[in-house]
Amino acid sequence: MSDSINLVSPKNEQLEKEQKRLRIARMSAFAIVFIVAGIAVLVFVINLTLPLNSIKHNEDITLSNIAVLHKKLAQYYLIEDRVNNLANIIAKRQKLSDVADALLAIIPPDLSVSSMQISVQGISFSISGASLSSMNKLIDDVIVLSQQKNMIKKVVMQQLSFDVKNSQYSIWIQADIK
Repeated sequence: MSDSINLVSPKNEQLEKEQKRLRIARMSAFAIVFIVAGIAVLVFVINLTLPLNSIKHNEDITLSNIAVLHKKLAQYYLIEDRVNNLANIIAKRQKLSDVADALLAIIPPDLSVSSMQISVQGISFSISGASLSSMNKLIDDVIVLSQQKNMIKKVVMQQLSFDVKNSQYSIWIQADIK
C-alpha cells in the first residue's frame, strides 16, 4: 500500500469543523435562552411578591413619619437648649435670697428692719432701733459675714440718723454682692 493515499478528503474535515462550531453556537444559544428565561421568571416572581405600588406607598408613609419625627426632634432640641441655657443662667446668677437670709439672721432682736431694697448691684436695707451698741454689733457682724461667707464684696454705711421724737436710731447699709 501506498502511504501517499489520503482516504479522508479535506472537505470532510472542513465540514466537521463547521458542524462542531455550529453545535457550540447552538449550545451557547440554548444556555443564553435558559439564563434569560430564568432571569425573566425571577423578575416576575419579585414583581408578584413585591408590587411597586406597595413599595411606593410604604416609602410615602415612611417619609411622612420622618417629617413628623423631624419636627418633634427639632422641638426637643430647642427645649433642651433652652433648659441648658436656663440652668447656666441659674448657676451663674447671684444668690440674693441667700445673702438676704444671712443678713436678716444676724440682726439683733432689739433692732428692726425698716426697709430692704434688692437690686442687681446688691442689697440695701434700713434698720432702726434704740441702741447704738446693737447697731455697732450689727455692723461688725455684717463685716464678719462678708469676710467669712464670701458673699458680700463691699459694705457701705450710707446713713446714720437719730429720730428725736421716737428716740430711735436708723442706719442705712448697702452691701454689694459678689
